[in-house]
Amino acid sequence: MEQKNERGISRRSVVAAAAWSTPLVALAIATPLAAASTAGGTLFVTGNAFGGAGIFLNGSNYNGAGASGDYPPGSVTLTFVLPPGVNFTVSAPGSWLVTESGNTVSISNGVALTPQETGDLGAFSITGDFPQGSTYTVTSSPAGLDVQYVGNVGGGVFA
Repeated sequence: MEQKNERGISRRSVVAAAAWSTPLVALAIATPLAAASTAGGTLFVTGNAFGGAGIFLNGSNYNGAGASGDYPPGSVTLTFVLPPGVNFTVSAPGSWLVTESGNTVSISNGVALTPQETGDLGAFSITGDFPQGSTYTVTSSPAGLDVQYVGNVGGGVFA
């Protein structure tokens, strides 16, 4: 015989709901942990930023020596926050995933980065009439990836 509480929900319903939700909660907790578990490797971001022209990456590559596993597509991100009020255009090959929001551009790996060394990840550019000497920020994630900037692209100033 089923007993109902004051709201009309049976104990059996509560137990059944708990039994179904436990695996979902475990999956929700495990998924971000699995995605964040890769660490190591070095991303070499090669390029320059020029006033009146933009930001140009060419020859960037990934060296997975020491990485604990693959970085799945979309898990390695560079985010550029550009000076406000400047119209710009983004150009990227298929090896980059691009999102734009206002004056922020994020690029992520479009292919898995494995513990081997990649070749050139392709040319990427943000072109616009950015004033010489104006500043931008560039950040990277995840935290466990070593990012090395080659050229003036990591300096945050349009030369």
